[in-house]
Amino acid sequence: MNLDATGRRWRLHLESRRAQSPGTHLDAQAWARAAERHPSLAAAVEPSFGWDGETLDAALQDADGLIAWSFPKPLVNAAPRLRWIHTTGAGVDQLAPLSELREGLVLTNSSGIHSDRAREFSLMALLMLHSGYPALATAQREHRWRPLLAPSVRGSTLLVVGYGDVGQAIGAAATSLDMRVLAVTRSGELAPGSAAAHEVAAIDRLDDLLPRADIVALAAPLTPATRNLLDARRQALMRPGACVLNMARGALLDHDALLARLRAGQCGGAVLDVFDREPLPADSPIWDAPNLIVTPHVSCDVPDYAQRVLDRWFDNFGRLLQGAPLANIVDRERGY
Repeated sequence: MNLDATGRRWRLHLESRRAQSPGTHLDAQAWARAAERHPSLAAAVEPSFGWDGETLDAALQDADGLIAWSFPKPLVNAAPRLRWIHTTGAGVDQLAPLSELREGLVLTNSSGIHSDRAREFSLMALLMLHSGYPALATAQREHRWRPLLAPSVRGSTLLVVGYGDVGQAIGAAATSLDMRVLAVTRSGELAPGSAAAHEVAAIDRLDDLLPRADIVALAAPLTPATRNLLDARRQALMRPGACVLNMARGALLDHDALLARLRAGQCGGAVLDVFDREPLPADSPIWDAPNLIVTPHVSCDVPDYAQRVLDRWFDNFGRLLQGAPLANIVDRERGY
């Protein structure tokens, strides 16, 4: 994976999708901006740029690396020089199953670039949920004057399911509000350097913790083990009036069960930023559900998203040239 003895520059292909926000586009202009911050590393790279897979096959004939959200696995598996793929998001569920990627192909993600925005969004969402804002928004749509009074958020309990970068950002926002934070991880332990939580438990204790939470926040990666994690049975374990925040993946949540609980007044409110289908279809019942705030997958995105992706990639490229281990390597077995 190092530069060869002939001085050949490292071939990197950057793939974008036109349907995505311009701030995510990895085009020549975005590369030039990032190269100004990393001039010596950029000088060692020969980039190419593509859109919607139109030139991907040709670009992979001599590419050493690829930056993309998704890609056809047969193409990358057949690419003769390709050794490293960097994904533009933190989650890699769009690439499942990862076992179909050939051996020797390193996959890294962009985990960590979302933390500041995720904290700000979750701070807003936690206050909205605690203050009953979803119900106020419903009353506004119905032209009803409905004063709702809420106590101080201090001392209420947040359950965060998944305590990676986004989960920790949610936890940090809650801590700043003097909320009690319960964190659920796969192992029941926090990774070194993680933000603190008042209590940490393994995923097999989720059922025990759900009745204790005023707000349940989903921040886990989507894997076969977490799909439909907050299903109808588990939602029924939540205390009456408890709220739901989802900033992870739509498929972690049983939306039909949530809508039924919202309509019955059993759920105090929800803020959903992610959905099974995106964009959310215009005829989806989610749009008109009571006490529900819909945001269009913006909880972790920023206008300079592409620049953050490239900064993370350049940091890893520097490690590569120095022979150091890469950061953010995806575990194929765990799926994140």
